[in-house]
Amino acid sequence: MCLSNHTDSKVELPGKTPCLAAAHAQTADLKVPESKRIPFGWTAAGIGPGSGESLTLYWNGPLRNHPAWLRIAIALDVRENVRLALRSAATGVPIGEFDIRYASVFQLYQVKLTGAQTELVLKEGAVLSLIQGSEALWIFTGGPAEAPLLLPHLLPESADSPDPWLQLPGNLASLSSVQAFGWQEGCVLDGLLELERAAGTGRFLGSVKAHLGMFFDQHGNLRYENPRSEPADGRVYGIEGTLPFAALAQVDPAHPSMERAIRFWLSDASDDGTIRDGTMLSAEGSYTIAYPMAVMAKAYDRHDLALLAIRQLEARQKLLTDGDVLYLRSHEDGSRSFRNWSRAYAWYLLGLARTLRELQEFSSLPDADYNRIAALKSELARAAGVIMTYQSPAGLWPVYVDEPETGIETSGSAAIAAALAIGVQLGVLDDQAGLAALRTRNALTDYLTPDGILYGVAQNNKDDGRLQREGYRILSQMGTGLAAQLEAVLQQLPGLPGIRL
Repeated sequence: MCLSNHTDSKVELPGKTPCLAAAHAQTADLKVPESKRIPFGWTAAGIGPGSGESLTLYWNGPLRNHPAWLRIAIALDVRENVRLALRSAATGVPIGEFDIRYASVFQLYQVKLTGAQTELVLKEGAVLSLIQGSEALWIFTGGPAEAPLLLPHLLPESADSPDPWLQLPGNLASLSSVQAFGWQEGCVLDGLLELERAAGTGRFLGSVKAHLGMFFDQHGNLRYENPRSEPADGRVYGIEGTLPFAALAQVDPAHPSMERAIRFWLSDASDDGTIRDGTMLSAEGSYTIAYPMAVMAKAYDRHDLALLAIRQLEARQKLLTDGDVLYLRSHEDGSRSFRNWSRAYAWYLLGLARTLRELQEFSSLPDADYNRIAALKSELARAAGVIMTYQSPAGLWPVYVDEPETGIETSGSAAIAAALAIGVQLGVLDDQAGLAALRTRNALTDYLTPDGILYGVAQNNKDDGRLQREGYRILSQMGTGLAAQLEAVLQQLPGLPGIRL
């Protein structure tokens, strides 16, 4: 069964790095589970656990003895550990394996090929078969030309690799960086908006609109899937699902869906004004709730939303901090979890910094509310001081910031450093925070692919945190969005050398 065809398999990526797209794919005729949906109506192929349920990729292109990366992207949510064997199609020569654990939709995976293996794959094709996993694994095989990295492709290794920071904006500005609607896509959108704030060319603003246009139709109707790949059209799936509305409010404040997010917040608020995820209050809400609330408060001059945003930050300071310790989650029974997780600090600090930046530009608050904002600025300074003590000499942070043995985590590092840079921009933090952010930026250079994608990212905590402690790391466009936020804010700070779009 032919799933996708391309008349020309060579694709020029936005960062000017050429890749070779699969010319066509053949697989067994597996059906998408009834409760699930492939995003955007794109074509996907299932690789099943049964014999004969493999996927074969073919390329039309010159045979070259050139090392390359073979990449695929996930099309349906994965809730188990999966391994794919990769071999040549005609002679069955083993080439490598994909190690895929609890993957989210749009996550990229890659296997390094030697020059001889690249030539073999181009000559014979490549077969992907499931060697671990109980359910079919679905990968994208067809989609728009504007999203080449989300389709199977070969990325040749270059002996003269360009600066990956120069490739990052082009990669992020394409549809290759689209993520699941919610916190992951929100990180990308904020990266694009921050790049626009730094560059002011309109280029990245157009990319934000193109991204949002994938999820909203011409009538403003929202169409997307929740984190389990289940259709969630026309509704907000949870507190993490409101982050993209911050970007929507900035590029199209009159959009008919804006009121949907506001209604969700107001209907979900408890008597004390806090908005939780069921019975749990999480650090994510500083970024995914308080920040978009503050954006809308400024956009619509709504004092009630500004106060609600302040309340979210105050509640999280009270319930998630304990001296110099920060937790990701506070539970109804009084317990707390994910102690000193780097991405807990990421969401807490980035939410504080971004919300304060929006509220600082809000002109109609009473003095008492500005006093509350001043207290939150003090909390940003306190928490920033704590997290800077855990920064490694190289400039990054571990998965658990006080446990170096858990290994470096790049997305949390990027977000923490972006928050530090915004704090300097606000005048809340001093130059030492700016230099700490710059050290992070420089250290992240070694964790960017040649075409500008961040790797070294800890997997999402769908497996209750086990993967974070096992040293498992992924490529992540969500993480790329956070790196872009850091890069762009640093460009807006005076006196920091060598950073330009």
